Amino acid sequence: MGWRIVSSPDFDDKYLRMEVEPYVELRQEGNRVSGEYQAGLQQGDLDGRLEGEGRVAFSFEGMDEMDEVHGRGTLQVDGAQARFVLEYYQGDTFTFICEGPTG
Repeated sequence: MGWRIVSSPDFDDKYLRMEVEPYVELRQEGNRVSGEYQAGLQQGDLDGRLEGEGRVAFSFEGMDEMDEVHGRGTLQVDGAQARFVLEYYQGDTFTFICEGPTG
């Protein structure tokens, strides 16, 4: 299932759409969830688990501009919106508001 990233308190719209329309794409098999994301110059892969109704906890690894990054995060669904949070290991935390799911 896909989610469109529509906004972020941490980034402006121009940054979010620098390369592609920003997204989070998830695939579920039982309680396991995998996927990928891209927002601005950040992109990576997700590996996680369902933690309850509408909540996914995951680890991620990827790139932020030219730097390798990894950490943990969550996606919390609230109706047709979701809050996608990336917590970089020993670094920043970024929040994205998503709409969907798209499929």
